[in-house]
Amino acid sequence: MTLRFALSRLERPEARRAFGRTWLWLCLAGAGATLVADNGRHFFLVLVAWLVCVFAPVRIAVETLHTAGPRWKASLQQRLRTRADRYASAEGITLMVEWFASSDVRPPRLVPPDLAPKVVAAAARLCERAMRTGGATDVLGTATRCASMLDRWVGTIAAGERGEPLRPPLSAAAASAAGNGAAPANLWDPRASIQDQWETLKAVAGLAALTKVLIAVSEDSAGRTLDGGAAIRAEADAAMDYVDQIGLRLDGPPWEDVPGLPRPPLPPDTLSRMTETWLTFCGGPLPAPQRLAAFVDAVTA
Repeated sequence: MTLRFALSRLERPEARRAFGRTWLWLCLAGAGATLVADNGRHFFLVLVAWLVCVFAPVRIAVETLHTAGPRWKASLQQRLRTRADRYASAEGITLMVEWFASSDVRPPRLVPPDLAPKVVAAAARLCERAMRTGGATDVLGTATRCASMLDRWVGTIAAGERGEPLRPPLSAAAASAAGNGAAPANLWDPRASIQDQWETLKAVAGLAALTKVLIAVSEDSAGRTLDGGAAIRAEADAAMDYVDQIGLRLDGPPWEDVPGLPRPPLPPDTLSRMTETWLTFCGGPLPAPQRLAAFVDAVTA
């Protein structure tokens, strides 16, 4: 499955562009080595041979994965779902996370297309770490921590929209980082510009999608419906709808707490670090291994 899995990754335009740049440099290096061996006597012929006969066919073949890649991925996911060891490898976890992200998550309208790959990357990394330590039990613990973070965050946004005092403030370190755009001074600032609010709302929507994927993986790996799972899903869906309501200035009902939601205690410093690292990860382009590692460490600490 490794080769087909790797080729299916090339369905994404950014992955094909990265491969194209790498392949071009490899072909130029090969042409340079050929010229050195040939003492530079046939410069034009060597260059044409490498670019036309080596670089171009492979590059064209890779571009066809724009349509073939999704079919291969769907085939791999269909076969993987019938296997008992589907979470035994990083590839299997990534494929299952992508399956749940596409089938269970209905993203809000204000969410940009590049947020979905970030949710998949974060969910896959969190699940990999949890599966290495405690399996489905640890995945559930990670999901409930994210759900608790989401509950606090959306509750703070709702309080700010009602004109109530904001809660809770970020730590001194996070507040200091706010000066260079790493994180806002609070979970929500109703007086901030619409651009800053949208950045926060998109991060909240991504967290809701991440939470929903994590609970789906937890239940699938455990083979049963988990206590509190329905409440976590309900809050994640409600949060994504609420993000659209606030961000697009739509008329809608006020935010209401979801009954039965697991709310494990999150110390203020832990909540601050989780929020700050998630905002930072969502605010930059992929790949962002250091930003993702910082968020994973914050969640699993």
